Amino acid sequence: MIVLEAARGVRDHQLNFWDAQIWATARLNQLPVVFSEDFNSGQVTEGVRFVNPFATDFQIEHWLTQMSS
Repeated sequence: MIVLEAARGVRDHQLNFWDAQIWATARLNQLPVVFSEDFNSGQVTEGVRFVNPFATDFQIEHWLTQMSS
């Protein structure tokens, strides 16, 4: 299922195949956030948000409080 969804991500969202596999895994497992420096920070693709943990405006406290709620 992940490979098929990743192929759709390549076709529909112009993701490279390896990034599409990360996106597909998150989407199919209903994970709303992926922390990665490889995507555009703040990008949302079909409900999956990509956040760069190395960005200057990244605040770990924000994510820790959201996860504990």
